[in-house]
Amino acid sequence: MIMSIFFKARSGSFAGSVGIFLIRLTLGTLFLLAGAGKVLHLQDFIQSVQDMGQMNNTIAFVLAFILPFMELIFGALFIIGLFTPITSFVLACLTFSFLIVLGPGHPELPFSHNFVFLACFISTIFTGAGLISFDALGDQKKEDKGLKITVEKEKDEPKIFDAGKINESDAIFVDENEVRKD
Repeated sequence: MIMSIFFKARSGSFAGSVGIFLIRLTLGTLFLLAGAGKVLHLQDFIQSVQDMGQMNNTIAFVLAFILPFMELIFGALFIIGLFTPITSFVLACLTFSFLIVLGPGHPELPFSHNFVFLACFISTIFTGAGLISFDALGDQKKEDKGLKITVEKEKDEPKIFDAGKINESDAIFVDENEVRKD
């Protein structure tokens, strides 16, 4: 149960896993590139966050310094499908904070694209990374350690053996060809 928080890959069919992989690849690349662009121009990004005036300068500095690295790390984890439920949760929280800070509107769209990103991250929290991921390796190891129990169905009518009496314990060792039918 606890391992499913870290490794969750079983989403059903291979075709479903391809769809989840495309979502992970697209959104993970978007966050990875956005974080890389902010890291390359870190001072300008920190200044732009401070200029927004949404919070005091100290908090804006700390958050603007941490955010690009979080986008890089969690974007990369989302692409490769490692710790997907936790990664999806962190990226959903980041996206929700973008909605709060930037607002739900968009100048050219009926609503912000962050709503679509948020929906994708929430869906991967529940579905997992799919079969095309590193989580699938952890999920596979978890399944292999389980006990496999098979139950054989008993036959309705008792068998009569050579001794002429019914002995249920002998049924395990007796071949069907040895059983005499009356």
